[in-house]
Amino acid sequence: MRGVAFAALLLLGGCARNAVFELELELPARPAGGPGFAFVQIRDDAGFDADWSAIGGPPAIPLADLCGRPTPAPACQDRALDPSCSAVVSVVGGDSDLARPLRIRIRFCGDPACAAPADAAAPEVDVEVERAFYTGAYTQGRVCVDELPTGPPGPPERIERCDVRCRQGDAVSQCRADGTHFCEDPG
Repeated sequence: MRGVAFAALLLLGGCARNAVFELELELPARPAGGPGFAFVQIRDDAGFDADWSAIGGPPAIPLADLCGRPTPAPACQDRALDPSCSAVVSVVGGDSDLARPLRIRIRFCGDPACAAPADAAAPEVDVEVERAFYTGAYTQGRVCVDELPTGPPGPPERIERCDVRCRQGDAVSQCRADGTHFCEDPG
């Protein structure tokens, strides 16, 4: 799996109470003559209707020419990710980020910085993670984009808090019977 070395420091204070969320991305193959990069932007301070033009991101992820996933592709959480078509983006959050939804915008662009004139209307997929961060914990979520989107973005794909993986938990849910997440202190 290609790793993207990026830590979106959502809180720049000197606090040691950080958390790490790793987003596993399964991306589509590059269509002939189509965009060649996935440009990922991340924020927790505003919604998808806000201006994202000043939001940077990790280096763009080049789309592979071919992806080796079966047809039809298994459900996202059930599949083994194709290393040539996947990447991991790490996001670091702090105290004020813990309870906020994390919003992720994945744009498919011709230019790695998504700055070419044609990229102004780049196809995109929006993702909202209900709660990505838990103090001192390492969590994971997964998004699979099997085909390049067409038209305006649809409603955001939502990753519920109980679908955010923690080092504890089971395959069914990452929440206990009382509704607390395995990354939360149950007391």
